[in-house]
Amino acid sequence: ALVREPGPANDSNTSAIQPLSYKTIEQKQPNTERQLVDIDSQCIPLTLTPPAPLIDDVSANDAAIFQEKLRSTLREAADQIVGQIFQALTKEFHIIVCGSPRVGKSTLINAICGQEVAETKDGLASCTKAISCHTLEGECEIDSKIIHYKYNFWDTPGFESWEKNDIRPNIKAIVKKPESKPLCMIFCASPGTFVNLEELKWLFDLCIREKHIFCALVCTNKYAGQTKSRRAVLDDFKGLLSTYVNDQLREEKDITFYGNVGLCTSVNSQLFEDDDRKLEASGIHELIYGIMESLVDEHVLDWCMLTLENKGFWKDMHEKAAGGVDRVKGRVKAVIDLLKSAKNGKRKKRK
Repeated sequence: ALVREPGPANDSNTSAIQPLSYKTIEQKQPNTERQLVDIDSQCIPLTLTPPAPLIDDVSANDAAIFQEKLRSTLREAADQIVGQIFQALTKEFHIIVCGSPRVGKSTLINAICGQEVAETKDGLASCTKAISCHTLEGECEIDSKIIHYKYNFWDTPGFESWEKNDIRPNIKAIVKKPESKPLCMIFCASPGTFVNLEELKWLFDLCIREKHIFCALVCTNKYAGQTKSRRAVLDDFKGLLSTYVNDQLREEKDITFYGNVGLCTSVNSQLFEDDDRKLEASGIHELIYGIMESLVDEHVLDWCMLTLENKGFWKDMHEKAAGGVDRVKGRVKAVIDLLKSAKNGKRKKRK
């Protein structure tokens, strides 16, 4: 269970978008100072109808069908605005992953991406060696022009190391610059993990109240330990996250949704084996989809791009989620419509 411990006081027409290719890289982090729009301060959230249930019985051939339908959505919108969307992908995307050592953060990152993601040599080494960075570089071709972009997963240590390694200033450095606002923050704890709830509340206040960053609270290694230990972790997660929302919660397939604020679930990122049993990975695809349907504005497209090459996810969702293709396409189209209205001077500032 989580326990409270005392904490320290240019436009372009696009007619063809080629399939994405991914590769992992291992290099120093470049200077990412750029003049990009702060989504939080200059856009309004999308108003969308509630999603249909995740799981329904639908037959499918393979993941390529689902992936191609998402790509076709982008091709259908092949006008000036699409070029602008993909030009925006030249920036770096950031995802913060927090939690103590040995709770399965690296394994979770690999499971979300559908492949092993390289840890860069330096991360934030110029500031602290306590934070590491796993980087996935991608590219797509638009009218024979290659657009490069990459996703950085910032792996922070457990709260017990925060004061010693001066973690707080570096977390703020990641989340407070407009050009590096994270897509989301994922906090991991496994059954039996002890966490300083005061530090966790500080992190939530920063991400949710100040920067409106979506927070996914994940009980990792869910098959380890006793069921009551897993439930205790989830109960503590839910108790803290519920203080940040007023809307009615929604529970679906072992995920508790807190609107566009966050979600809470449990996963096992890889095959689990012990003397008596063998259990397959569980909950990862539902987590990916849950984050996808919870994000707002351009972040929906950003997250789709991150997961597009995870063939296992798209195959699973195509087989299980009736209407899943249409819902994802609908969300992407809504983002495109939002960007079109912004181009025409209709974007309002979020209060």
